[in-house]
Amino acid sequence: MRVFVSALLVTVVILCAGCASIPLSTALSLSSISPRTLAQIDPGQVRVRLSVPTDYEINIPKSRLNLALTTPTGTSTGEMKLSLLGVTKETRSGGLFKADIPVSTYLLMLSPDGSRQLQELQRRILTNDPTGYEFSVNAPFSKVPANPIEVTFWADLKLSPKDPFMPLIDGAKIRFKHSPTSS
Repeated sequence: MRVFVSALLVTVVILCAGCASIPLSTALSLSSISPRTLAQIDPGQVRVRLSVPTDYEINIPKSRLNLALTTPTGTSTGEMKLSLLGVTKETRSGGLFKADIPVSTYLLMLSPDGSRQLQELQRRILTNDPTGYEFSVNAPFSKVPANPIEVTFWADLKLSPKDPFMPLIDGAKIRFKHSPTSS
């Protein structure tokens, strides 16, 4: 069951990435950061914040911050492992005219391997002069309630201590498809 749920979430996150829109404020913030500026980011300062309803848990060892660099000759991608800094209980907005949602918020940083991966991507930035980049997050669940129908989640990114968190995914809803039970 755990393998199925993890595989399902990975698929759902990939599908959601195509349909969830990045908030306008994040698009504007990221558009003001050139690929060359990314080469100056301290990997030890990068933070990812994930919020999921309290009856879900994130599989931290399998969670990744992804960065794809676009160059004239193709795309270079890195999957940076994450480490847990802490988990807090709070609420996030359920949307217009909807109740707030109690969530577990995971604060993550790049693991030592993830930091090395970002440093490698930064070297590629300096040698390949990318024309663009794209961040994404892959965070499978380690625990879900029985027969989930829908989950709302949030993913935020912070590139330096002086910057605010930028929402990558802001209250996206994902519906689960269940396989028929066998008799």
